Amino acid sequence: MESTLSHYFGFDTFRPGQKEIITKVMNHQNVLGVLPTGGGKSICYQVPGLMLGGTTIVISPLISLMKDQVDQLKATGIRAAYLNSSLTKKEQQTIETQLKQGELQFLYVAPERFDNGYFVHLLQQISIHLVAFDEAHCISKWGHDFRPSYQEVIDKVFALPQDFTVVALTATATAEVQRDIMARLNIDKQDEIKTSTKRPNLVFQVNPTYQRQKFVLEYVTHHDKEAGIIYCSTRKQVEELHEALIEQDVNSTIYHAGLSNKEREAAQNDFVYDRVRVVVATNAFGMGIDKSNVRFVIHYNMPGDLESYYQEAGRAGRDGLKSECILLFSERDIGLHQYFISSSKADDDYKDKMGEKLTKMMFYTKTKKCLEATLVHYFEPNEKLTECGQCSNCTQGNKTYDMTHEAKMIISCIARMNQQENYSVIIQVLRGEETDYIRYCDYNTLSTHGIMKNYTTSELSHLIDELRFKGYLNEHDEILTCDTSVKALLNDQVSIFTTPFKPKSKEVVSINTVEGVDRVLFDELIQVRKRLSEDLGIAPVSIFSDYTIEEFAKRKPESKQDMISIDGVGSYKLKHYCPKFLDTIQTYKAKI
Repeated sequence: MESTLSHYFGFDTFRPGQKEIITKVMNHQNVLGVLPTGGGKSICYQVPGLMLGGTTIVISPLISLMKDQVDQLKATGIRAAYLNSSLTKKEQQTIETQLKQGELQFLYVAPERFDNGYFVHLLQQISIHLVAFDEAHCISKWGHDFRPSYQEVIDKVFALPQDFTVVALTATATAEVQRDIMARLNIDKQDEIKTSTKRPNLVFQVNPTYQRQKFVLEYVTHHDKEAGIIYCSTRKQVEELHEALIEQDVNSTIYHAGLSNKEREAAQNDFVYDRVRVVVATNAFGMGIDKSNVRFVIHYNMPGDLESYYQEAGRAGRDGLKSECILLFSERDIGLHQYFISSSKADDDYKDKMGEKLTKMMFYTKTKKCLEATLVHYFEPNEKLTECGQCSNCTQGNKTYDMTHEAKMIISCIARMNQQENYSVIIQVLRGEETDYIRYCDYNTLSTHGIMKNYTTSELSHLIDELRFKGYLNEHDEILTCDTSVKALLNDQVSIFTTPFKPKSKEVVSINTVEGVDRVLFDELIQVRKRLSEDLGIAPVSIFSDYTIEEFAKRKPESKQDMISIDGVGSYKLKHYCPKFLDTIQTYKAKI
């Protein structure tokens, strides 16, 4: 096993989880592998495929992903090919002949290829010992990238006459999605291999800025030696941001589904081969991109779920070096995703599930807890959590409330319970509540029953969460237990701090607001917009919305630099529209 790894791939040792997965495959056990993005999933079918012989069939979702994998295998002397719509008829025939003659060690295909009767007949005649489902989350309806064809192909695969093993691999599958994959592929629970989703070299940040374009331009300028991906929700945003980057002389390209195949391939190659250092893209870009030195991934908009976010952000730092994953968040992003869900033609169950995923995505943008631990907990609720110490929440320095005393009370209560319990029961006992269950367990007789009766349920949940995210409490199937590290806490060797959660009754709140809208100036700017509209033949609100005009009339910007910080002003509008508005503002200010 190690000799195959070393000979073909140049590694002396396996990464976590790889050897366990390969061992199960070699023992002819169907297996699901859940490894983090960049964790080396392809090795998990490539090594056993080489050892077992015959042709390994790899079911893959994207043409670009197939091409990258095949190119890498060929570069190591392995006979590999793909069959997809990008090939000419003659090229497909050549590969089919190679397949028939047993010349291919790996064949990559999309699930739709199994709709071709000739292809299926061809497969029935060759030696197949292993079938791999790459990006296996596409199988599950509850996955973030569900593809019906991935489900439909399963029966066709299992109908093949050969005695083969199945390996399914993914990086972004919740516990629910994992169960669905295993049920559909006949994988036993004990044949699931999971490693932590932690990527210690990734620094996660959430930035709720309203000046997104300004942030991106400044960030990219300050990181002018680094390669990065900037994800936008719409093609229009991609093109506008790219134009702004070009104006800043940033060597960049764009990628979205509105481009031709040739244009998309050129953009991808330019990025991979370092001809450009930044790509601005929709989520159509990235899966299978073989570029390990992406130093930053910026999300210009909030994705609709944490699976999508983690997979896209995880394209940073695959070489193990420090990289940044930055999410620029605005409340407006929520409305867009709510519209997508409500206008979907999916059934109500699916819409409800997508709504739940959106809620958890929103929670990520607002939580004060460690961002890395939040992601880990989402994908694997039973994993022991620790704070990363480097995300934007961990470094914010806003945990000023000393909760050491409360932590001791909570831990003492949990330790005294005669069986392990979940959050809600622990909170009920701490608050001194009397339920049939609490009386049945005699929890109402504990000295800690009601010890925190003056705290609300949400406050206690906040405190327990803090202990969980710091690793003092562990969770398994929603049951909380004390970690061995609580000894240091109980022995007064450590103190625990959290974000303040109790309202301060006489707190003085200082609010700095921009002056109100100058209605006289507002009316003048509306007239400027009207004249521009007539000259250009476009609707007034396409130039600037009333909201943006109000911001002009509030802030009275004096320069383009002032204007670019106002929501609704992009680089194109800054160049073509703003000068007339600036002239009017300057003339108005000179009169008052």
